[in-house]
Amino acid sequence: MTQKSSPSSSEKDDDDSNEKETSSTGAATTTSRRTLLLSLGVVVVSSSTSIEAANAGEMMIDSRTFVSRAMQKFERNDVEGATMDFDALIEKSPGSKPYLWQRGIALYYVDEFREAEKQFREDVRVNPNDTEEAAWAFLSQMRKGGGGEDDASSSSSLKKAREEFVELAGRDSRKVMGSVLRLYKTGDEEAKRTLESLSKKPADSTQSASDAFYASLYLGLYSEALGNAEEAKYWVKKANGTPYGQRASGDFMTSVAKVHLARRKWDVVDDYSDKRTTGGNVEVVSTHAFDSATRRLERFPFPESYSMRIV
Repeated sequence: MTQKSSPSSSEKDDDDSNEKETSSTGAATTTSRRTLLLSLGVVVVSSSTSIEAANAGEMMIDSRTFVSRAMQKFERNDVEGATMDFDALIEKSPGSKPYLWQRGIALYYVDEFREAEKQFREDVRVNPNDTEEAAWAFLSQMRKGGGGEDDASSSSSLKKAREEFVELAGRDSRKVMGSVLRLYKTGDEEAKRTLESLSKKPADSTQSASDAFYASLYLGLYSEALGNAEEAKYWVKKANGTPYGQRASGDFMTSVAKVHLARRKWDVVDDYSDKRTTGGNVEVVSTHAFDSATRRLERFPFPESYSMRIV
């Protein structure tokens, strides 16, 4: 075996220099990679954390997977678990916070109204045309301020919430949201009547089905914020009972309607089949609007459901 000779002093210096340069380059590469991963929405954790995660049977996951997991928990009414996942994502990737509107909704349903309002107001910075961000900020502020407790506090909270209503930079392209915006921001009675009308639209297209769902849901949320529990219950059950509420896939808001009913313990079936109105102005959706010929013509994705009878 040939013995390796020791390097000279100058060789050592050169080696040290090269080692330092390599180390510096490696650090720069690591920093650059970390920046790139964060820009792509990937959660970056330290190697020790990664080992701990592996020992716990988990792997590093990107932000989309994190959000998806939180949303799935919310859909199962594990709202507390969902908020923990959203908060964990923010801790690992603070830049993701303004995009997590679902977190605001989760916070709303664990009665963290102050934090929910902050989330929605922050969301508007990256989504300045979305009426729903402003609507949920309004709802959170109403609940935070005691809206619905008594006439005096509700009136005071409503006045303050409207004075501080989120200003949107642009216009939401969805027609139904224009009416939601006017109702929430100003109490416009015409806007309310428009939403009531939209809630009765026969679901002969996906757009009509969506309008009926969203009109009903936001009427229900508004009624609850103003302290009208029975009216709120009617509207949210109506939203959940629409074909869109029952059959639409991929729309998180249909899960919001279901979770709302469950958290308020309104998910016990009420017999609305013979009640054509509530408050004298709301009709039950007619099931004969969903005939098979219409569904074939429109490629309608939501088959008729018996749940329509409890709308």
